[in-house]
Amino acid sequence: MGHDEHALDPSLSKRFAKRFPEDLESSSDKILSGREIFYYLGHLNSHPEILQPAYYFVKKWLFETERIYQKSFVLDYQSKSLPIVELPSLDKRHWNIKNQHDCVNQTAAILLTQPSWLANISTIVSCQTSFSTRLMSVYLAIIKNEDAGGDLVSLCRSLILSCSGKIPVLYSYSYCRNPEILENMFDFSAIQLTFANFPRIFFSEILGFTLAYCQSPSLSEICFPQQQCPLPFFRKRKQRIKNQLPVLHICIKDYLNLFSQQETAIWRRIQRGFWLYQLQMQRCRDQFNEKLETPSTPQQRVASLFQKKKLAAIGHHQAIKLEGKSLDSWLAEMPGNSRQFLRALKKSNYVNSSNPSASRLLKLFEFQGPMFGVLDLSELQIVRDWLQHGLSEDVPKKTVKRQQNFCFTEPDIHAFRSAKTYSGLSNRKLYYYLINADLFPDIVPEAKRRVTRLLQWCSWLNPLPFKHYRHEQFESWIDQGYQREVAAYKPLQGKPKISREAYIWGIEQIAPMILIDGCWIQNSQSLLHDYPEIAGILLDIYCDEIGNGELQQNHPFIFRQLLKSLSINLPAVHSESFIEHPGFINSAFDLPSYMLALSYHSTEFLPELLGLNMAIEVSGLGKDYMRLVDEWKYWGIDAEIASIHISIDNIASGHTFLAKKAIQIYMDDVLHRTGDYAILDKHWQRICSGYASLRLVGARFKFGLPVQYLIYKFFKSNRC
Repeated sequence: MGHDEHALDPSLSKRFAKRFPEDLESSSDKILSGREIFYYLGHLNSHPEILQPAYYFVKKWLFETERIYQKSFVLDYQSKSLPIVELPSLDKRHWNIKNQHDCVNQTAAILLTQPSWLANISTIVSCQTSFSTRLMSVYLAIIKNEDAGGDLVSLCRSLILSCSGKIPVLYSYSYCRNPEILENMFDFSAIQLTFANFPRIFFSEILGFTLAYCQSPSLSEICFPQQQCPLPFFRKRKQRIKNQLPVLHICIKDYLNLFSQQETAIWRRIQRGFWLYQLQMQRCRDQFNEKLETPSTPQQRVASLFQKKKLAAIGHHQAIKLEGKSLDSWLAEMPGNSRQFLRALKKSNYVNSSNPSASRLLKLFEFQGPMFGVLDLSELQIVRDWLQHGLSEDVPKKTVKRQQNFCFTEPDIHAFRSAKTYSGLSNRKLYYYLINADLFPDIVPEAKRRVTRLLQWCSWLNPLPFKHYRHEQFESWIDQGYQREVAAYKPLQGKPKISREAYIWGIEQIAPMILIDGCWIQNSQSLLHDYPEIAGILLDIYCDEIGNGELQQNHPFIFRQLLKSLSINLPAVHSESFIEHPGFINSAFDLPSYMLALSYHSTEFLPELLGLNMAIEVSGLGKDYMRLVDEWKYWGIDAEIASIHISIDNIASGHTFLAKKAIQIYMDDVLHRTGDYAILDKHWQRICSGYASLRLVGARFKFGLPVQYLIYKFFKSNRC
């Protein structure tokens, strides 16, 4: 395979950049804030257009990184040539539990999105390369290492829970616009999420970024080096990431060697990623330190509180006067009049200076008071602190900042929608664009339209196996279907009805599907925060499909070896040459293009995805695959790819069992959230539509295959 065909060719970044050629220096309007990037990437299914501004955002930071650290760049790669710059800890007077907990809460988005940039490093397009295989093993060793104390996400969530008492809803509107979370924390998190969506384009930078991550302590450990935390997160994290350094160095060295003609440019890009991580760590550390060094006063906090509440308050306090002016008018002029407003309030009969705890202001918020329920307990404490400690202070003119209102309005990102249209594409061409969706992110809306249309069609044509969902009935349906399939199997006796030539031709026709085996769940990590248990199950299945970091166990790789043994030489699956291969019939792309399209909308079509996954795993069991193994062996065709599915898809503990478990967890969640069996049945209908889609979308291929083979035979005989 030539370098220009390699799935991780470094020139892909230039190819992508040509599609968006604007100069970053003259396109500041295209750089959204880290908060906005983070929020919209968390809702990528609904806002795929965010990928272009996210790309600009990271490119801006990469340029800034090189500008700052260019003197630290080294010419040649050596395994110890990139040192981590040790950041100073905080002043010891800040070393207390409250500040430590605040640091963990501030960095929650960073911690919960690490190392997300590796989650998609081994997508179906690149999973057969040694580089993505190694990096996938790094990712799994960090997040899933059961021998080292459980998955990292659970450990991280336990840490955050112990510090704040709750886990933040990361991609919620309220969390992303919370002014208490520092800006730099969102910048860092947005970079991590952006890398996750461009694994091939930023592959070199990701190598360096990961190297820095595996050498660096967390921000909390930097700020508080002597912290005593009873939770195992920090110790487990340090142990896991340190163990991955040898694998990373091998990966970097081999990547540079493979593309030796571009070694200098690649090494510079790797260093950009390395120093980018450290730059973001330093920015977060410095901003957090600044926050602790310049704490807000009781006056500032109460002024900010009143400003926060003013929109809901204005219109209800016209009759209340302070120094002859209505309270509504005072509130309307905030924050510019904060000093004057608080002075007027202190002089009013709402404040008892001699006995602040008896102030009339507090009674307004008590039960049966006119503003009961307006403030929560933490906000009420801000008012008490001001009455107790802030009455003698004044509000400095320039220290009370206007609360930031982060307006995530759709026009902010709709401007990035591509003018290119993909409607009317054949499934062949759609396959190419979808398998390279990281290079063509504007294909995603068309993928959604195709999936929506196909699933609607499947819902019309698919009778339900039973109308009202219950776990017991679902299990019985699956078990009975499996038993029927096994009972129908008859060992081969004599010569197969299908010839060896027909099988070889058929094997070539299923190549577009089997060479991307597992593709439908390749983006299942997008479910991690909403459905962590389901995401874990689907990740386990996907990792099995791509070999769990072992190339020899990778299903597409095994199938590629089968093709070679039959002298079927196909181009790289992600190349245009692949879809142009004249040996393929058109319908060979129907099912795989649908599976790829669905994979980019895992959240929106989760019930359908779970149904499709169930159908695929069940199809690997029973008479069809068992008979296939017998007949391939008879003709001397390596049957490993079929045998693997019979084994790994088993109903006792394999993929079929896991697929069934994922559906049951999902349905339990629906019933828990809604308590409505009618809604539960609607979700069951959607699962069944997904289940039926395997059969219905693939019908043209299945029934057309024998006809197409006869046509192939006819033309072949005429050529001879």
